[in-house]
Amino acid sequence: MTASPIKLTPRLMTAVRYVRPGHLLCDVGTDHAYLPIWLCQTGVLTPVALPDGVQSPGGALCAIASDVRDGPVERARLHVAAAGLTDRILTVRTDGLSGLENYRPSDITVFGMGGELIVSILERAAFVRSSDVRLILQPMTHPEILRKWLLDNGFSILGELLSAEEHRIYQTVCAAYAPDACAAPYDDAELLTGRAYPPEQADLHRALICKTRHTLTARRDARAGSGHTTAGEDALLTALAAQEARIARQIR
Repeated sequence: MTASPIKLTPRLMTAVRYVRPGHLLCDVGTDHAYLPIWLCQTGVLTPVALPDGVQSPGGALCAIASDVRDGPVERARLHVAAAGLTDRILTVRTDGLSGLENYRPSDITVFGMGGELIVSILERAAFVRSSDVRLILQPMTHPEILRKWLLDNGFSILGELLSAEEHRIYQTVCAAYAPDACAAPYDDAELLTGRAYPPEQADLHRALICKTRHTLTARRDARAGSGHTTAGEDALLTALAAQEARIARQIR
């Protein structure tokens, strides 16, 4: 291993809070394998024995780093080798989670993809519908589609975190399959900007709502200017304003 851990960006660091020691991680769409490397270097991840019939060079793994394209997989492989973790992190070229069910990863990170693509990956991986599996997801677009799919398909949202990089605010959602759990439904504003953030992120959440309202207002005005109905945008803007007011009261 290297003498000191690599550095993670703030958006990747949001995954760290939800990764569980003693579990096999699968990092889908791996970002140069930075996240699994850091988790191994800092001791968050330790080798996990693989199920019978599944082979790896050391008989145990800390993580799987996968991508659908050759280039990212090769870059991940080189970074893993440079960190001296070839026997602990397996790099795989595959589409989403396809073919990885035999490894039984129990913590799954999917960052850097749109909400619709993340949903597509999860829909094709039946093994994620288990209370033993934790999903740590960061949609780049359409977070409302991802949250709605999770809640409509028996998943509970365990927590959410925000991070800011270069004038953009990222949302990280942690979820697990819990079809019998009872939780208050998310309204349309909460589907879009989240609800379960820690109190210290209230200001950042308000900033996210403000940015979302600005974008949505521009879209509404464009639709109105072209003669289209804006009922959907108006309703969502009202919900966002109410959400921001609730957060403001909590801050006081």
